[in-house]
Amino acid sequence: MIIVKPVPPDAFTSVHDNDGNTGWLHDCGAFAYSPNQPRRCGVCWSAGRTSWAHNGSWQRAYVIRQTSEVA
Repeated sequence: MIIVKPVPPDAFTSVHDNDGNTGWLHDCGAFAYSPNQPRRCGVCWSAGRTSWAHNGSWQRAYVIRQTSEVA
């Protein structure tokens, strides 16, 4: 399972996942890999929510892979 976790604002200066990638979480819940804050949200843009797509409400986030143990 893959989990997206927001990063506390004072915790890191740069955020990387297990593969060394950086990411951002949009207010709508979309996640995007990008070293810099994305200009617009692709999910909101595709859904026609153009005012949301450009609102800049991004938060640094990272992705972790959680392995489930099968008994």
